[in-house]
Amino acid sequence: MYAAMKPLSNYLRLKTVRIYDPIFTLHSKCTIVILLTCTFLLSAKQYFGEPILCLSSERQADYVQSYCWTMGTYILPAEDEWDGARSWEYALYAPASGAADDVNVSSLRALVAQNEQYARLISIAEGVGPETRGVTKRMYLRYYQWVFMILLFQSLLFYFPSFLWKVWEGQRMEQLCCEVGDALIVEATYRTRLQMLTRYFRAQFAPIHWCYSIKYSFCELLNVFISILNFWLMDVVFNGFWYKYIHALAAIPVYDWNLWNLMTSRVFPKVAKCEMFVYGPSGTPNVMDILCVLPLNILNEKIFAVLYVWFLFIALLATVNIVYRLLVICCPELRLQLLRTHLKGMPKAHVREVLASAGYGDWFVLMCVSINVNPSLFRELLEQLYAKLNQARCTDPVFAEQPSQQLPQLPHLQAKLERCPSRNCSLLIDPTADRHSICTVSSQRVMAVPTAPTINIMAPNDEIISMDIYYNESHA
Repeated sequence: MYAAMKPLSNYLRLKTVRIYDPIFTLHSKCTIVILLTCTFLLSAKQYFGEPILCLSSERQADYVQSYCWTMGTYILPAEDEWDGARSWEYALYAPASGAADDVNVSSLRALVAQNEQYARLISIAEGVGPETRGVTKRMYLRYYQWVFMILLFQSLLFYFPSFLWKVWEGQRMEQLCCEVGDALIVEATYRTRLQMLTRYFRAQFAPIHWCYSIKYSFCELLNVFISILNFWLMDVVFNGFWYKYIHALAAIPVYDWNLWNLMTSRVFPKVAKCEMFVYGPSGTPNVMDILCVLPLNILNEKIFAVLYVWFLFIALLATVNIVYRLLVICCPELRLQLLRTHLKGMPKAHVREVLASAGYGDWFVLMCVSINVNPSLFRELLEQLYAKLNQARCTDPVFAEQPSQQLPQLPHLQAKLERCPSRNCSLLIDPTADRHSICTVSSQRVMAVPTAPTINIMAPNDEIISMDIYYNESHA
């Protein structure tokens, strides 16, 4: 058993690069491990013996046992179950006329109405007792042979979103964050990866990042859909599982084990009935009433009590996660606060400046990187992005394409340039002039002026801007 369970422990081991958030991990990876563990337990015959044992007057005990295992067993449902249940859950053995409607569900239930104590004495177990053929209604246990297959199918169902995201993700995070997730990083690796990450986020990958984030949100939505589908599937297979089992779980806090046995036996009975026809030499059928013990239901009732709580828990988490995702997409301020939790010591204004030109997709990739890299490296990455952004604003190439449109912003500078034919004349600018306009004119080297004299511009911070270089280059 340990050899079979060891690969599951490796599956839960934390990876160097994480591509799932905690709720996604609980919904997919942890659920898969729980379901596969239950599957292994149910298939371990050395712990629970044969799955079915039948008692009958027939000598061929193995044949009877195989027949009941193949054809299925049944129990007699309680009256309240029949009233609130669906018609497809039961096989109705009643005459064509409406006479059966006036009769109780079973003769045992009729005895309960008259003498409950006597009925309890003759009842073998919940759902097993005397019946009248053609009148009594039966609930067949169609699931019993397939419980381990149902658990295996559920594990595949919950694995699908994580598998789909792994395919769509394409190891992007591993390529971006490898070698820099540890607390101690070699200096050369630190600088190389920092430079690479800076160049990556400076590039125009906004549409790719948007698709990346939307695919992840779709996988989260798929988790919610699979939880709802799982509720419906279990309710169909186990004959009203969610309604019946809530009463069994309610008996645990008050230690009412009689109620626990009563309610769990309606879903996972330990004793059931089986009917087999034996034909005589002349072809006359004889009905054999067989009593069968279902040992695996001792384990099933505990397993599905745990799964009941777990499925409700992860469905609630998946729904909350969808609400959180919608809030993050619609609220930029929330994105700012979430990113700041990974940037201790960095001013809020700097983080806001970086996110001003970034969309939701860029923010999502930044958050994924922050989880997988060294915190110091991530903080330095954001500082470099802020510095590059400020540098790009001073040397924006948009102004170089339209220089003639920038000069009218400084009419006093244009007038003084026209009145100064000499190369060595100086031009003083008003200290109250716009510093951004001065930076723009100096960075473009005043290309509209035919003769570029040496201009000494005294900015408010006493910065001297010279035009000699442009003059020499223009006459070269």
